[in-house]
This record gives sequence, C-alpha cells and structure tokens, in this order.
Amino acid sequence: MIYKNKIFSEEEIKGKNFNKDSFVNCKFINLNLRFVSFDVCEFKISNFSGSVFDIVSFTDCTFPESKLSNLDFSGCEIKRCNFSKAVIENSIFQQLKNAGKGLRKKVNLTDSLFENTDLTDSIFVLCNLEKVSFRNSKLEKCVFEKCDLTQADFSGANISGVNFEESKIDKTLLDVNGFIAFGNSQGFILGD
Repeated sequence: MIYKNKIFSEEEIKGKNFNKDSFVNCKFINLNLRFVSFDVCEFKISNFSGSVFDIVSFTDCTFPESKLSNLDFSGCEIKRCNFSKAVIENSIFQQLKNAGKGLRKKVNLTDSLFENTDLTDSIFVLCNLEKVSFRNSKLEKCVFEKCDLTQADFSGANISGVNFEESKIDKTLLDVNGFIAFGNSQGFILGD
C-alpha cells in the first residue's frame, strides 16, 4: 500500500505489521511506536523525529530524504536497512540489556548503509559496523563508542570532531581530508 502525506497517530500503527508499504511525505512525529514492524518498506521524505521506539523492527527498509532526528534506537531491531540520504541528527544507536538498567549489549549493523547521511551529533555504542559505508556522510561531532569499524568506509565523509572512543580501527578507509580531520581532532597539526 502507498501512504502519501499522512500524519499517523499512535492508535493507527500500534501493534501493526507493515509489509512492502511505501510512505511518502508521512509524519510519525513525537509518537510512542509500540509493537510495530516494518518489513521491506520505503520511507520517502518522511519524518520520525522525536518518536519513541518500544519493540519496533525495521527490516529491509529504506529512508531516502527522511528525518530520523532526536531518536533513541535502543527499542528497535534494525536489519538490512539503507539510511542513505537520511537526516539522523542527535540520535543514538544502542541496545540495552534486561529492560534497560543502563547495561548495553552489542548491536549488529553490518548489513546497514549510511551513505550521504547526515549523522551530526549522533552516537553509536557497541555497534558492529564492520564494512559499513559512511561514504560522503556528514558525521560532525559523531561518537563511535566501543564500535567495530573494521574496513568501514569513511571516504568523502566530514568527520570533524568525531570521537572514536575505544573503537576498533582496522583497515578503516579515510580519504586525505578525513586523515587530516582525524589528526587535528587528536591534537596533531600538519607540518611543512
């Protein structure tokens, strides 16, 4: 089914399973999304900003030009999603153990894509991002805390002020500008 220019309410989507649906210019703003699954869905120019996810799954979904800002993805299961060209500012990707209590567990995002994505001020905690592409993304002041970034691709990405706190960096791809930005953030300066 194709939904266009629709403003969703919590009652309309609570407990629903959406499969192969397309959402064009739809709004899911400031909702408590509970027990919802989206399988093979496209969210084009849609907005989830400020919503709360509680047992929500996104599988094989795409989010071109959608806004997913100010979100905590800890109540989500994400599989094979393409976040390319989305705006995901000030959001956090993490999973909590045992209904919260502040303990985190690993999140596998190896099958996700973040190309040309605005991730300004977003945080990834204990995420496996091995071989994930962040090509040409805006990652200003983004934090990767205890993440596996083995062979991740940051080519063309703006990594000004990015923090790779205790993350695994192994054959992680940066272009020259990325190297300079990373060096500057670590206190290095380019000599003659």
